[in-house]
Amino acid sequence: MDQKYNELVKGRIFIGGAEDTEVVVVNEPIDVVVDVRVKGRDEATPYNYIHTPIADESKKIAESIQTGVKKVVEAYQQGENVYIHCGSGNGRASVMAVATLMELGHAKNLEDAELMIKAIRPTANVRTNMKEALTKLYK
Repeated sequence: MDQKYNELVKGRIFIGGAEDTEVVVVNEPIDVVVDVRVKGRDEATPYNYIHTPIADESKKIAESIQTGVKKVVEAYQQGENVYIHCGSGNGRASVMAVATLMELGHAKNLEDAELMIKAIRPTANVRTNMKEALTKLYK
């Protein structure tokens, strides 16, 4: 079976879709799962789960990205390994991945961060409204 998730920061941060969460948690040393979908899981999980949705409403997108990326970076800085996911792993997860690379200083600008994401996950898609929010945060 092909691996459907990707390594964003070597051995530490991974991105992908919701359906791959259980596989990632088994295959990788994941300490926390960060769900950036608007509607998260209702059921209990056997792993540390944080729901920090990236908003749909244009006025709230930047703030919601900032809230989520702080949680990702905090976990990373505490030595935890993180799996970031949305529904498919291509939209919101890619947005949070861009923000994460910027916050960690792994990319010098948004364009580089997005290229880095697309290099590991060619299906990544940062929609225009999300790109505008990222620009507010990182330009």
